[in-house]
Amino acid sequence: MNLIYKIAFAIFGRRVRGKAEAYAETRVMLEQAHIPLTWDMYVSTTYLYAHLLGIIGAFLGYLIAPLIYRLCKTVMDSSQFVSPVDLESISGYWEVASAVILTILIATLLGAISYYLMLMYPYLIATTRKTKIDLTLPHVVAYMHALSKGGMNLIAIFESLSEQTNVYGEAAEEIAYIVMDTKYHGTDLLTALKTAAVRTRSEKFRDFLDNLISVAETGGDTESFFGGMVDHYQRSAAADQSSYLEMLAMVAETYITVFVAGPLFLITILIVMGMMGPGSLLALRLVIYVMIPISAAAFAVLLSIISIGSDTNMIKIYTETRRIRQYDDVRTRIIEDDERMVRRLMRSLRWTSVIKSSKTPLKPFYSEPSRTLYLCVPAALLILGYTAYYGGGLTIDRLDDAVVAGLLIVLVPYLFFYEMQRRRIRQIEDSVPGFLRKLAVVNDVGMPLTAAIKSVSEVNLGVLSTEVKLMRKDMEWSHSIADSLIKFEQRVRTIAISRIVTLITKASESTGNIKETLRIAASDAALAERLRREKFASMFSYLVIVYLSFAVFLLVLYVFATMFIPMVPTGGGGGGMLSLDANESEYTMLFMHAAMIQGFFSGIIAGQMTGESACTGLKHAVTMLVAAYLLFTVFIG
Repeated sequence: MNLIYKIAFAIFGRRVRGKAEAYAETRVMLEQAHIPLTWDMYVSTTYLYAHLLGIIGAFLGYLIAPLIYRLCKTVMDSSQFVSPVDLESISGYWEVASAVILTILIATLLGAISYYLMLMYPYLIATTRKTKIDLTLPHVVAYMHALSKGGMNLIAIFESLSEQTNVYGEAAEEIAYIVMDTKYHGTDLLTALKTAAVRTRSEKFRDFLDNLISVAETGGDTESFFGGMVDHYQRSAAADQSSYLEMLAMVAETYITVFVAGPLFLITILIVMGMMGPGSLLALRLVIYVMIPISAAAFAVLLSIISIGSDTNMIKIYTETRRIRQYDDVRTRIIEDDERMVRRLMRSLRWTSVIKSSKTPLKPFYSEPSRTLYLCVPAALLILGYTAYYGGGLTIDRLDDAVVAGLLIVLVPYLFFYEMQRRRIRQIEDSVPGFLRKLAVVNDVGMPLTAAIKSVSEVNLGVLSTEVKLMRKDMEWSHSIADSLIKFEQRVRTIAISRIVTLITKASESTGNIKETLRIAASDAALAERLRREKFASMFSYLVIVYLSFAVFLLVLYVFATMFIPMVPTGGGGGGMLSLDANESEYTMLFMHAAMIQGFFSGIIAGQMTGESACTGLKHAVTMLVAAYLLFTVFIG
């Protein structure tokens, strides 16, 4: 148990337990979100964070109160406001009163916001889990159907599925909780199913469990039941995804309205306020260097929470490697000639690997794009170091150039190999449904799976042909279909391929006739690919909108930097004269930084909306960052 939870419960636990009825919904949401905390401990922690942030808010209010007071006083003086009361005589009281009011206001605001946000967090997680359960349930039921055809009972199917939560997602995790109830709590299967039906937030999963309970109580055919549910869920998968895409669309519109148009509106207001008196430049810096990055980062975290993992995301392989130790105690006699021969063999193998690597020096980067960082990050640091110590003095302009150059050196090679790898994986996944259908047809005529793979390997399958031939070679060497499929999974490492390999491997363990399993796998892969294409087509319009909104952001800043700011004099203008409290070059630098920061985070969020991965958004981030940099360095100067 975390120390913070203990402290919070010790301080607020008794008070929270007296309000059990008020937090009944929070208790339910914690169970549905699978947050491993009791409701009273979670609410006590919420109280603790609310009080701590309230104290921090009071401290911030005390610090910025004099600044707000001076800014308001400057605005009133510059506007020649005539008051019926002598403000100078009571200015000291006004300053103290404004400080007290602002301190209380910010403390209360921060405390209330943190309190309600923490109470909403379980609801958000539970709702997100509901969406993920609904979208992964068709694949889970397909897995159950395949195993039921091999004659496995319901408990064995659930136990096998509970081991594949990293492949089958949230729906498999719900099944894992049913297995935990039966294995560790001593609950019978029907009671555990009924408890899970009450506990889950997904109506679709609840209906599935209710129907399964009816089948189990009446002794019905579970294989026919799973087959019917697979057809039902595959037909309704498109409708389920459309509701998920509607939620993503709402989130995307919120980002464009609040986090793109909002900062632009604030920047405009602060520039106008800067014309009437000093004090707005600090607020402008806070908006550009603090508010925009923090709000964009928070929004990116929110997207990562509510988004369903992309099939191109690298995952942990479900298989395990174990060393056989049966013959560790057998005595061996080492002959000197044999030892010399082993050394020669190892030396020859090392040279062979070096020669092969020299023929294909870029192959390691294609298989693992992050390896480019080992070369590019030191190069970028060298550029920054040269700029700082040997570049003729460190200035803001030189630092901007060095940072942009360093980011390009680090990200461009990585993005090149990442996109090449992602493109290859997509091509493989596009070919997998057709490969499985061909395999099922060949296997249906009576040919075993090993011979079927050898036969299909002679057919042109596009980019998948190389992988199938490698599987054939693995089978010839190891005489194991499971090992060859697992190695194929390890080479591609995507959720879609892992689902197929898991399905075929586990089904082949229970039955030798897997022609129906191959058809189920082909149908499941085709469904996943079709949903992925529909999702990309739906979210592509929001990618275009993000680019257009960023173009408007650049256009407005360009107008400010080239047409508006040069027309306004600088200096301490008073007596109604409009002036700015900084020179033109400083405002131009702030505008450039605002455009670069906004572009970088907008690109990452655009990639998350279309590909559900920050790495997918890096190419958009680099494009927008370079566009902003070139606009201010080439066209504005």
